[in-house]
Amino acid sequence: MATTGDGGTASEDEVRGLWGTDPRIYAQMRPDAASLAHLRSLQEALPRRPGLRLATPARLHLTLIHFGRVRDVHAVLQAALPGLEEEVFTAALGEYLQATRAVLPERSFTLDPVGTAGFGPGGRVLVVEYRPVPELLAVHAALYAVLERFLHRCGVQDIDAFTAGDPNFRHAARLRPHISLARGWNGAAPALPSLEPVTLEPMPVLYR
Repeated sequence: MATTGDGGTASEDEVRGLWGTDPRIYAQMRPDAASLAHLRSLQEALPRRPGLRLATPARLHLTLIHFGRVRDVHAVLQAALPGLEEEVFTAALGEYLQATRAVLPERSFTLDPVGTAGFGPGGRVLVVEYRPVPELLAVHAALYAVLERFLHRCGVQDIDAFTAGDPNFRHAARLRPHISLARGWNGAAPALPSLEPVTLEPMPVLYR
């Protein structure tokens, strides 16, 4: 896993390097030590079932906005916009990374739990949902505005229609705060005991 570093301007070499590594790009916050220990205790309380895969401690996080893999995003945009030049996409990606860094939160947030839920097809991703605070919603709105500018820069005219039809960006417009505990869950979401508030710390943009 690599991060974008110190939060400075995305260099041309850095952006072009993403074509080779093709990482998944997203902005997230991570639980502090006490919250991480609590989340791990929730994982330990889950009944063990065939195919259940617990998230590792390094992957327990709350996603603020998901961009996706560079090549996947480029392919989807090129299919929708056959005239899109690689140089335009690369420049827009550099601007996106720089602007995203500029609006990432600089302080921690504490969120109250709502409950457990199953996300994804068949509810196979078991998550704990949290109630957003206004400041976090404002951060997400700023991040989504950056994504909208990126798509406009690439030539997308109807942002709502484009994102609604693309699995990568379909849920980007709405922040539904959650932390994934496990994948491969089968059945109704369990009522885990003693869900506690989670304190989230800021992180740089991630390349994973």
